[in-house]
Amino acid sequence: MSLCQACGLCCNGVMFHTVRLQPADSAKALAALGLKLKRKKGRDYILQPCPAFRENQCSIYAARPERCRLFECRQLQRVTAGEITEATALEKIRDVQQRVAHLDVLLAQAGTTNAKRPLAKRCEKILAEPPADHTARTLRDDIDHAMRELDAMLDRDFRLVPKLAEETA
Repeated sequence: MSLCQACGLCCNGVMFHTVRLQPADSAKALAALGLKLKRKKGRDYILQPCPAFRENQCSIYAARPERCRLFECRQLQRVTAGEITEATALEKIRDVQQRVAHLDVLLAQAGTTNAKRPLAKRCEKILAEPPADHTARTLRDDIDHAMRELDAMLDRDFRLVPKLAEETA
């Protein structure tokens, strides 16, 4: 759907940190497609941002993990149900993307730019460090505030089960 191609928040490390593989998924086949799998407590998962997410689309779409196949964010569900228009959903997506871009600028100012890590994890790293001075403290406070607002918006408008997002995707 064009809405998904305009978004990508479920794949790019903004909405989720990980995607747990399901029994129907072949870890070996997914690894052969270039996904770097991790294992914890006997469960395989993919770290976000997903390495198969390229140019705002899934490069392994036909063979993507089951959770990826089944996931529909709240915006997509609402458009499908006729509750909102695609244009309204796109406005919400653009708002999130602008907030993410703002956070990326703040993180770059703080010295953290590793786009291969989920956005929340990059923010957590900065917030865990003691600020060196008033400027660093102000920047840290700005990052904390912006991430809290973004997270609340994702919970309200995109994630299906707030605070259990990693279990959803």
